[in-house]
Amino acid sequence: MERKAISSDRSISSHKPEDKKYFVAVKNHPKLFLMVRPTETKSWMYRYYPPSNPKQSIISIGIYPSISYARACEVWREYEDLLSKGIDPKLHREEIKKSIISKTKNSFNHFAWEYFDGLDQTQKSNTLIRKKGRLDLICKYIGDEPISEITSPKMLEVLLDIQANSLNKAGKPTDKAERCAGIASDVFVYAGARGFCSSNPAALIKSQLAKSSYGHRPAITKPKELAKLLRDIETIEGDPNTINSLRLLALLFVRNGDLRRMRWADLDLEAGRWRLKL
Repeated sequence: MERKAISSDRSISSHKPEDKKYFVAVKNHPKLFLMVRPTETKSWMYRYYPPSNPKQSIISIGIYPSISYARACEVWREYEDLLSKGIDPKLHREEIKKSIISKTKNSFNHFAWEYFDGLDQTQKSNTLIRKKGRLDLICKYIGDEPISEITSPKMLEVLLDIQANSLNKAGKPTDKAERCAGIASDVFVYAGARGFCSSNPAALIKSQLAKSSYGHRPAITKPKELAKLLRDIETIEGDPNTINSLRLLALLFVRNGDLRRMRWADLDLEAGRWRLKL
């Protein structure tokens, strides 16, 4: 049975499914066909003879209408051009796919999140949230790039842009770019230890960034004001743990995070000593 060649999207509708699949040629596009299955699925197929193989080969271009008539013709032209140069379209497509997979596996993205997953057992949740935010930001710039091809000038460009977009109310840079440089450096070290890059382009950048500024931070410097603060601590109402923490901070002068992570095993009550593990 002779079937009318396809010449537009409209002409495709006249080809209905039958008991067996069949192929319909595309007008003025030799080697391009529409395969109609009994299931009503219609797929574009490119049937050709490879340059170094006498056996016919078939490439599936995609399903209609996801791949329109016009798009199928565009792909046909690409494949015809490759054949004219002695290149097998199927092998060419496979090489591109392998290249994309290779770049994905060796991308900054890949190592950034592999490194981040390893932090789960050693870092607290709030720290992980902050680090995830920094990695998300860096990956928007260089996530898809092969990690071995990222240079220091590229990192400087990225971090300067982050710095320019991370200013405080006074228009001065915060430490966001510095911290992004720090975690990017950790990712390069992680990948480098596994043989996927030979340098750490983020390591040289920190000194090139503007010094972070947060402005004036209020502090009690007069004895009378300190005495009032201590009296206020004793009179406030609230969670006993919070109140005890405030008392200890005033006596020990340690960071709030160190106090929160204090363990009984670190205390020697008889000697009155607390050994901080850094």
